[in-house]
Amino acid sequence: MAQFGRRPNLEEARITRAFRQDVRSGAPARLPIFRSHLQGELLARLLLGPEREVSMLDLAVMLRTDLASVMREVARLARADLLTLRRTLAGSLVTRNTESPLYGPLARLLMLTFGPAAVVAEEFGVLRAVHELYLFGPWADRCNGVPGDQPADVEVLVIGEVPCDAAHDAAQEAAARLGLPVHPVVRTQPEWFDDTDPFLREIRSGSLLRL
Repeated sequence: MAQFGRRPNLEEARITRAFRQDVRSGAPARLPIFRSHLQGELLARLLLGPEREVSMLDLAVMLRTDLASVMREVARLARADLLTLRRTLAGSLVTRNTESPLYGPLARLLMLTFGPAAVVAEEFGVLRAVHELYLFGPWADRCNGVPGDQPADVEVLVIGEVPCDAAHDAAQEAAARLGLPVHPVVRTQPEWFDDTDPFLREIRSGSLLRL
């Protein structure tokens, strides 16, 4: 008898069950393979950037949601071996599981959909005077497919008549969501086209990702 499909092994079946549980919440339009928008955001915060342990409460603050939802999502992803839990007297700490065979491919998907580019575009995109918006530096390299370690901060180039305090506020909002420092560089359009500025020439010579 012909075999029309390979039967999933136990590990694959366990991961599939963890992702399919509690499917009542809608999948995010940005990447609908995730069970919910919260799941995508949570994974991005833990799988992107330098490796770190985060408390459940810190995750809830970062994701702007309730603690119970975070605890349920973390438990689900830990059962799939995508996250690792370490229990302490002060509470559980969660981190990425770099030993998972899904870690590398999943981190790449998250970077392109829930990572710094998406968050920066959302937070700075509400500023009316922004004409152009770019990531530059190491995160632009990673998004453009240049291999390397995940950067510890996010560098943003804002072009337009944007007040510095407005750019700073947007950077603070993005940093709170990402759990990473966000450094904006603000220039007007004439300044951006001025080829005599050595700092801007250095930015142009490296990777740029337009948002």
